[in-house]
Amino acid sequence: MNKWENPQLLEEHRLPPHAYFFAYADAETARSFARERSRRFLSLSGMWRFAYFDHPLQVPPSFYSEYMERWGEIEVPGMWQMQGHGHLQYTDDGMPFPVDPPYVPSSNPTGAYQCRWTLGPEWRGQRVVLRFDGVETYFEIYVNGSYAGMSKGSRLASEFDITALLNEGENLLSVRVLQWADASYLEDQDMWWTAGIFRDVYLIGKGAIHVQDVCVQTRFDDACRDATLACTIAISANAGWRLEWSLYDGARQLLQGGGKALTWEASVPAPRQWNAEDPYLYRLEISLYDDAGALLEVVPLRVGFREISVQDGLMYVNGRYLKLHGVNRHDNDQLRGRAVTMARVEQDIVLMKQHNINSVRTAHYPNDPRFYELCDQYGLFVMAETDVETHGFVNIGNLSQITDDPAWEAAFVDRIERHVHAQKNHPSIIIWSLGNESGYGCNIRAMAARCREIDPTRLIHYEEDRDAEVCDVVSTMYSRVQMMNAFGEYPMHKPRILCEYAHAMGNGPGGLSEYQAVMDRHPHLQGHYLWEWCDHAILQPDVPGRPFYAFGGDYGDYPNSGNFCCDGLIYPDQRPGPGLREYKQVIAPVKVRAIDAAAGRLEVENRYWFSSLDCITLLIETREDGESLRVQRVPLPPLPPGQRQEIRIAEPPSGTGQRYLNVRVIRDQATAYSAAQHELAVYQFALPSTSSLPVRAVAEPPVLTEHRLDYRIEGPGFHMVFCKLTGKLKEWVADGMPLLARAPQLTFYKPCIDNHKQENDALWLPQHLNILQEHLRGMEVVRNGGTVDIIVDCQIAPPILGYGMRCRYHYRVDGAGQLQLTLSGTPYGGFRDMIPKIGMTLGVNRSLGQVEYFGRGPGENYPDSKACNIIDRYRSAAADMFEHYPKPQDNGNRMDVIWATLHDSHGKGLRIDAPQGIHVSIWPYSAEQIAAARHDNELREDDYWTVNLDHKISGLGSNSWGSEVLDSYRVYLEQFSYSLTLSPLNKENGQ
Repeated sequence: MNKWENPQLLEEHRLPPHAYFFAYADAETARSFARERSRRFLSLSGMWRFAYFDHPLQVPPSFYSEYMERWGEIEVPGMWQMQGHGHLQYTDDGMPFPVDPPYVPSSNPTGAYQCRWTLGPEWRGQRVVLRFDGVETYFEIYVNGSYAGMSKGSRLASEFDITALLNEGENLLSVRVLQWADASYLEDQDMWWTAGIFRDVYLIGKGAIHVQDVCVQTRFDDACRDATLACTIAISANAGWRLEWSLYDGARQLLQGGGKALTWEASVPAPRQWNAEDPYLYRLEISLYDDAGALLEVVPLRVGFREISVQDGLMYVNGRYLKLHGVNRHDNDQLRGRAVTMARVEQDIVLMKQHNINSVRTAHYPNDPRFYELCDQYGLFVMAETDVETHGFVNIGNLSQITDDPAWEAAFVDRIERHVHAQKNHPSIIIWSLGNESGYGCNIRAMAARCREIDPTRLIHYEEDRDAEVCDVVSTMYSRVQMMNAFGEYPMHKPRILCEYAHAMGNGPGGLSEYQAVMDRHPHLQGHYLWEWCDHAILQPDVPGRPFYAFGGDYGDYPNSGNFCCDGLIYPDQRPGPGLREYKQVIAPVKVRAIDAAAGRLEVENRYWFSSLDCITLLIETREDGESLRVQRVPLPPLPPGQRQEIRIAEPPSGTGQRYLNVRVIRDQATAYSAAQHELAVYQFALPSTSSLPVRAVAEPPVLTEHRLDYRIEGPGFHMVFCKLTGKLKEWVADGMPLLARAPQLTFYKPCIDNHKQENDALWLPQHLNILQEHLRGMEVVRNGGTVDIIVDCQIAPPILGYGMRCRYHYRVDGAGQLQLTLSGTPYGGFRDMIPKIGMTLGVNRSLGQVEYFGRGPGENYPDSKACNIIDRYRSAAADMFEHYPKPQDNGNRMDVIWATLHDSHGKGLRIDAPQGIHVSIWPYSAEQIAAARHDNELREDDYWTVNLDHKISGLGSNSWGSEVLDSYRVYLEQFSYSLTLSPLNKENGQ
């Protein structure tokens, strides 16, 4: 039996797991916490010799003992597929080979890695440990031609004692890595299938007497004030040493002790408590001496005083109730795949903190050990998930096949054991997660028991333990709002979370405010983790300057899950997307409500769990028609967590236009992740307002001329032409400029967003909603005093079927060239289901490249995703109104627009007025082109702007793998009527 097809064989010569820490030569160096400055540390990461083979046996025998000078090079850490070797494949829940555990393909992609290094005399007498922080999937190592061991468990660290195999001077390390192993059945997470040495490799030198392991735990008294610091230490020798330890608060020593005891406790009066809002850390220094009093090493640990408990079915941290507003995070880089740099990892954490996120689930495997250090320092509550997912078994009808098979118990338990031991000292970790989407059975029970045995201080999570048999936290995925409300009204005896919800694929998610309202309503609902943090698409060069993001199927990979990997709140290059900005607002820790905005009466609620509001200021601005009338700063009182208080401000100044009170919540002081004056949230409250269309001079009636195939309407400086064959406005010229490039067209469909794909495939495409045809049924042109009315009746319906809309375009043209347009329709036939929208599109002269509008912005917004956007006057380049998702789809909508202009650099162009408020989006591409494109780089700019002026638009939802659009945000094929006024624009009449 192959070693890589034997689930009973997990390792050979791998050292037992222990906490992640480093030892330093002295206390001063130890305080740097820089592992490269530890007493003996040698990084082997960098450029290695490499060759790729289709079969493990193709690796030449000489590889294990001879340096392969003629081979190429590869970067370590790295995935070999990202560096030009092997094949990329993306599947969500499918194994890319026959499901026949423990067997994998005999033609097993294999990477042969080599590096050389020199050991100097300072390493004499050291026990040398070779450490790999992550290798996918199976690997075996050879040092100077001798076999040194093997390991499985891709996202877990592996250490080997290679002391006896080393030379003083040059040494050769050869590593054979196989992409597939029995371990692959446990590692079927929703991500690209890749392989390689993808985390750092390094040597650690240890003295004959050294610290092997440390476990630090903290607990509070009943009043949650005074703490106990408990420490258990393992030493490599039974005698010949003594310990000294000191606890520091910055430079100030608080406590000290020492001796021969390996387990000790110390009382710490009223320490500053660690939490995600105030991640305060102390420093524990453990010094190891020999019997002669010589310092052997110093081990530093960051200590956060933190305790987790469950009382009356609710979760508490440090005796405080809390809710977790989190995200699911994969390791991903648009160029490096899972071989992420720590700079990128840190930026992920900074972005989370900047967007009010207080928790992260390491979906679905352990991260680089330094990730948890950063969470300790920046302040994130971590659900630490281990490297278990057997999702591929769902395709053969038995998700629990190996999860409930005792023959696989050791493989399951090994993963939680190594994970918990490695990260047990991090205060940021409050929950251990046993894995993801692996069914349920005896091996989950065994994992939970072992986890609790190693660490009884934290809670245990596993979503498919639906009855909470072994878990401390009850969990579901993608439960709809109504179901979460039911869970809240009928709570279990344990806290409940949504470990995944609101699938952030493409344009979306929508409905976050409704989810949050339910979460806020019920104490038993204590958290949610949005799926997911980052798009996994891979950057590909194409036309110079037009890169695109590749996803499943772009590498000839089959089967594949297409762009299902593009489901993040940030883009692959870490740019925040609209969904992240919306989530930030929805989970804002300071809520502001209007009691009576016009009278200057507001209510503030502190939605922090551990912090008061004494460093928060409200920046309050009264605006009228997009202009500022008054700005005031109101420092908030030190309101305790969970409390509300009325705030009185000066009454807003009076006015006559569109008036709003805008309230921005500002953090006064700088933090580790944000500058001073960082904005936490924004709120807007309408004030009494008036609205009117711009006053226009009375002009002479327009001239109407009838020709055989069209009608021509003209006046000073303009003319319009309406086609008798179609009823369309086919030409509009004002001040010598053609305004119109495509005639106004009623539409009920738009390029499908990912979150509507299920409705699109099951409902809209079968009903041919995407190929509705318009047929002229009547056209009347009449003079009406000083105007000309063109009334066009038409039928808009699909071929084959017997439903549709009987619609009317009612144009009214005055002598100044202003066009009033009323659009209406009445359905017939039996189709009464949800549709994407009711609206109109037209093509506008490409030279009108500047946009100004009064409506909701500045970013795109939709009926169920608008919390972070406020109504105001905005200016933008027309091209910037388009949101470039990796897979093109409907985007860029702005709601509540009462007027908008498109103009050129001279101020000439088109103005749209809609006092009732409409949806506006402006695209450089046609809807047809957007709908047909697979990737963003395929889009080619048209010679006109596509302008959508819509009456109603359905919400986004998150039904790519989550909640459908809520009923209140759905649009139906129903009777409608709305009006617009379109006017030529120049400097004289511009607004």
